[in-house]
Amino acid sequence: MAAAVAAVKSEGMSQRKACSVFKIPRCTLHTRVTGKTEMGARSGRPTRLAFEHEKRLVDYAGNRASLGIGFGRRPFLQYAKQFAEKHGATFVQGLPTDRWWAGMRRRHPELRLRQPEGTASVRHKCMDPVKVANYFRVIQQVTEENKLSPASVWNMDETGVQLEHKPGKVVARKGTKYLHSTTSGNRETITVIAAVNAAGVSIPPHFIVKGKTRRSLQSFQTEDAPQDSTWSVSDSGWTKQGIALLWFQKSFLPAIGSHRPQLLIVDGHDSHNFVELIEDAVANNVHLLELPAHTSHWLQPCDRTLFGPLKRRYNNVCQELMANYPGVIISRMNFCGLFRKAWDDSMTESNIRAGFKACGVFPFNPSAVPKEAYMPNSLYSVEQLVQNPDLASVEQTSDAGNLIEYVFFDSHRQLVTNVSVYALILSCKWILTS
Repeated sequence: MAAAVAAVKSEGMSQRKACSVFKIPRCTLHTRVTGKTEMGARSGRPTRLAFEHEKRLVDYAGNRASLGIGFGRRPFLQYAKQFAEKHGATFVQGLPTDRWWAGMRRRHPELRLRQPEGTASVRHKCMDPVKVANYFRVIQQVTEENKLSPASVWNMDETGVQLEHKPGKVVARKGTKYLHSTTSGNRETITVIAAVNAAGVSIPPHFIVKGKTRRSLQSFQTEDAPQDSTWSVSDSGWTKQGIALLWFQKSFLPAIGSHRPQLLIVDGHDSHNFVELIEDAVANNVHLLELPAHTSHWLQPCDRTLFGPLKRRYNNVCQELMANYPGVIISRMNFCGLFRKAWDDSMTESNIRAGFKACGVFPFNPSAVPKEAYMPNSLYSVEQLVQNPDLASVEQTSDAGNLIEYVFFDSHRQLVTNVSVYALILSCKWILTS
């Protein structure tokens, strides 16, 4: 169309010939040549906001979502109303209508309503670039000094699996108001300890069952669990210090062979860093490295690519069983066989390697953690700056990725550093060099 208009206006080509050459309707060309219709105009009524203003709305909503404070649908419409009034536009009914919302989604396909994952605010606060950088520095140091291969770098974590599974989607008639799916109704949680290495190998899981004695295990068909699995009981059904040491001695050490040294990355749970476990690790030439507090959702391989597929597959096999055999429920009796199917399907070499790669552990790449992971922390950094009267000034720096970091100075121009950063470094060096 632009070429046809230029040919008519600049080259003196007739409109009829231009329509034939450029294969466009004559009426459409005529309205553009005479100026009745602007170039790039769209069919239909003009929008309340200019396209560039709508684009700013979309960008603002996307940025807020990256910070962990995204708009819901109604708050977005309320903000759009305020934004429109600021730029001299109004909506007939005051608030944008459903029709306007539908039009926005057509004009801006990147705009979507998505279900966010609930993340505690403390996790946002603790994804600090300085803390994470020091964590990666320790990983690089210990792997280079000890020349560790991928098979010698391990990650251990635990997760809870309920007997009552979460139903998946089912085929049903459109408009069905009441849609049900049968579950066992038993919400007992069984803790599973898993350990994998950067070469894509996993060791058999360790199960923790709620109970006071090992008699609690008699109702489980333990022979149907993954081969060489180990079991223990606790009052709460969760990991305790003694159980973590038992897992280390009875499951981890026999599975990793005789090659030393090796590295085990754990989270900050108190059962992973008590003295007896550290002493046993030092005696067996196994380096323990603790993740910075509340950062496992970004830095722990098991959390990133393994536990999600494991639980989804477990839910699927449970739903298949109860759909194929109505009246059968998920219980301690059939848990082991169902879990084994889910474990074998999810703990694959490709999934395990993907976890270490996504966390930047192997191949070593701190940039694998996306910049969006640190964005919510900037909210708390600014808030702490405003509320702390001892901080006299702030200098702002930007890296190549335009991620803003705040460097604080006191009244004597001395750098103010978070004490927990030094605590992290000292604890890691103490554990690694003991």
